[in-house]
Amino acid sequence: MKTVHLAYGKEGVVVPLDMPGMEPELLLPKDPPALANPHAAFLEAVRNPHGSEALKSVVKNALTAARARGRLPLVTVVVADHTRPVPDHLLLPWLAQEIGVPDHCITVLIGTGTHRGSTPEELVRMLGTAATRFRVLNHQCETQEDLVFLGKSSCGGECWMNRHWVEADLRIATGFIEPHFYAGFSGGSKAVIPGIAGLETVRHFHRATLIAQPSATWAKTSGNPLQRLTREMTAFCPPHFIVNVTLNRAKEITGVYAGAVTAAHDAGCAAAFAETTISVPRRYPVVVTTNSGFPLDQNFYQTVKGISSATRIVEPGGVILILSRCNLGLPEEGEFAKILSTPVSDADLHVKIQCTKVTRHDQWQVQTLLQCLEKASVILYSELSPLDRLRTRTGHTESPEKTLRELVRNAGNPLPVAFLPMGPLCVPTLV
Repeated sequence: MKTVHLAYGKEGVVVPLDMPGMEPELLLPKDPPALANPHAAFLEAVRNPHGSEALKSVVKNALTAARARGRLPLVTVVVADHTRPVPDHLLLPWLAQEIGVPDHCITVLIGTGTHRGSTPEELVRMLGTAATRFRVLNHQCETQEDLVFLGKSSCGGECWMNRHWVEADLRIATGFIEPHFYAGFSGGSKAVIPGIAGLETVRHFHRATLIAQPSATWAKTSGNPLQRLTREMTAFCPPHFIVNVTLNRAKEITGVYAGAVTAAHDAGCAAAFAETTISVPRRYPVVVTTNSGFPLDQNFYQTVKGISSATRIVEPGGVILILSRCNLGLPEEGEFAKILSTPVSDADLHVKIQCTKVTRHDQWQVQTLLQCLEKASVILYSELSPLDRLRTRTGHTESPEKTLRELVRNAGNPLPVAFLPMGPLCVPTLV
């Protein structure tokens, strides 16, 4: 190969691999073929689920009380927000058909976590016809009247969940199982905690002492304190049923994992682990990566994931060159931009975060970025404004190719460079 296509926005960026003096190593996740008939696979999964009765039996049992009282059943389906490529435009109509209740009985709850709600335009892109078929609500983590207190975790965290979820007769969650830099993999109970949790719950879930733990990391669920905590808190009011999927590089469905929240998620994580992890025998002085393109690379907040993945294999003091469009800015909602802009050094800000008694909104993402910057320099290629670039604590480039050529030229000797074209969708692991 003379070039590599790097995920960036919807179009991507092509960079040459045949630069004199560069020794490129291409690191890609497996790319399974799309399911020939994803609807048939969905039906098979919900009718023969993991750790659960078939969906229709679950629906019948969950809705018995409502029907006995002669009232319409309340069904809530939690889905991911606009930064995730979950094929809910397919899953929601398929679920509605299998559940068999009128459309007006179904509420689609967008799991925003602590972030802004998805716009009407984004909802249409995400949900397709489901955006107008069903009632659609954005979770708002700071709207106290929409939250219900359910108890405390074993480590003392208050568990608040969205009222529309807690009060539903039938609760279902969808999701995409991909590598996650804190919880090992996304999907499963993360749709609930932190997806539809109150701000205080999310702060507890992302507190500095947890984020700093080595076991809270990529592609690890067993012994992962964040994965353990999301499952423990979700158990206060769990889904009756989940439908999670795995996707290939083209974001087509490669597997459907349905049933009880833990059993189905574990099955999906095992498949995702085999598809996304790759053994790497060494560290590299330069790692070129992405944030897996649209929709994950729309802001710098999410871009920290791509940086974190590359940090796993960069040499101490090395360079990470990341391509992430960031067309929506840092963004400005939450406290991410404000914390990032604190007028102190990286080291002082990191200490300040580690010593904090009250977890600030979004401080966890700044903490992770600072952990990465302790290991390597970061150069970002993006569409951020000049002002926002000054606030990222990273370097910047107008041309990834030009920057690569400069790094190769300055190295003097042949320069080993690792390429992660799909960014955090590939988990490089040192062996």
